[in-house]
Amino acid sequence: MSQVIVHTNENGGVSVTYPTPEFLEKNTIEDVLAKDCPNHAIIIDESALPQGDDDQFFDAWELNGTTITVNITKAKAVKLSQYNAAVIFVAQKRQLNTLSGIENTPDDATWQAKLTADRAAIAAATTTAQLVAVANPTGA
Repeated sequence: MSQVIVHTNENGGVSVTYPTPEFLEKNTIEDVLAKDCPNHAIIIDESALPQGDDDQFFDAWELNGTTITVNITKAKAVKLSQYNAAVIFVAQKRQLNTLSGIENTPDDATWQAKLTADRAAIAAATTTAQLVAVANPTGA
């Protein structure tokens, strides 16, 4: 199994270092750890990194001892930020469609109700799978 070096960075997130195969031909991962990483960095198996839905929330990862977990509060903030960016894009398309006389978009009240429901689902989520299940907005 591959090994990686992880540590908590200055932003409170997790930094992951993948030594290159070329470096590892002449050195060990311990050499990377000693030479290029902070004192609190540790070596773990790559398989211990969050997988599946959790890997989409890298900015919400936290290192607890030798385990990396996803902080659900941070994951919600990540999802809400991504969602809101998509809302801005769709809102601009909706406005262009309106100005162009294209009438095949859902009415504003329906669209706003969907956005409110989606944001409530993000706020209520207790797992990353629930966050992933909230699709980015459409309606342009």
